[in-house]
Amino acid sequence: MHDPLSTLTQLGADLTAGAGSAALVARLVDDLARPYAVDFSVRYAAAPAERALTLHDTTGVPARHLPALKVVHLGEAVCGMVAQRRRPEAHDRVDADPDPRLALARELDATAYASFPLTAGPSLLGTLSVGSRTRPRFDPEELTVLGLAADLVAAAAAREHGTAALDAAVTARAAAEDRQRHLETALASNRSIAMAIGIVMARSGLTADAAQRWLTDASQRTNTKMRTLAERIVLTGSLDV
Repeated sequence: MHDPLSTLTQLGADLTAGAGSAALVARLVDDLARPYAVDFSVRYAAAPAERALTLHDTTGVPARHLPALKVVHLGEAVCGMVAQRRRPEAHDRVDADPDPRLALARELDATAYASFPLTAGPSLLGTLSVGSRTRPRFDPEELTVLGLAADLVAAAAAREHGTAALDAAVTARAAAEDRQRHLETALASNRSIAMAIGIVMARSGLTADAAQRWLTDASQRTNTKMRTLAERIVLTGSLDV
């Protein structure tokens, strides 16, 4: 007889060891495949800006079904309603239930189906649904175990979100610093070129446009970067390039 605590204990150990949320879902389905007759799982990630769920990962779902599962809007289907209300739902005899919200579950040949919200405090991270293709329903005790397992998956997902947010912040900061360095370099280069043009105008009597063309021609003729040439003119005051 299956001990539900063994599954939860193993998932907790995996979580502590740093396992990712997808790995936890895979272990959950594998561990409960025989005792609970769990045949597949579908996990969605929340996309708050679009008020939708996007497919994150699946287990035991044939590839031909993936396009239909790609996006579910909040309030639509079972997953969308679970995400909107943030309350789990379990459905018996899905194959005989005409509820239109179960259309996706019926496409997966589910007979018993349960969906759980994945949350971290006030934040919705997504949903996790599991289904059986052979039994008519999940018992209350089994739903409790599945719900606790979903909480562990949510904890792993929250950790991943935190890591992703930190990585994004570090990347954004590095990009901002890089842009600032480029801007400072560009400003310094522009100042040097502007000063060099002024010197060319003063020494040769050329107009600003003509002095800029002279500087450009000198840069090309000597195969010297304009900034380098401008800095040399500013430093020496000489037009002998």
